[in-house]
Amino acid sequence: MLMPTDAELEELAARVRFDLESAGFAPVPPERHDGEEGGVLVFVDCHQVHVAWRTHDRLDEAAADMKDADRKAEDVAVRQETTRATMHLALGSVLNAFGYHTRPQTMGFGHVVVPDQG
Repeated sequence: MLMPTDAELEELAARVRFDLESAGFAPVPPERHDGEEGGVLVFVDCHQVHVAWRTHDRLDEAAADMKDADRKAEDVAVRQETTRATMHLALGSVLNAFGYHTRPQTMGFGHVVVPDQG
């Protein structure tokens, strides 16, 4: 089995972004992945195409404060975890509906889009 080239992976990532936009998501442009606003991230890393949901920094920071204080049941911490889990489930379902084969990321939330073997 041949490994896809970097160009092929970037092309796959662009198709994934386009299809997610068609489904109503607004993927964060790759040059803004470090921004605070969050949203759908589609990127190539370690020779794989990754899709993940990132919540806004204000929710992440508030939830982290509660978790650091061992108050994981606080509303803000529950909101952040629920949002992440729900959005990752939705993203996986939408990706599969568009015909992509995915697998969970090894660590954390998110999906790896498996390139076609054709």
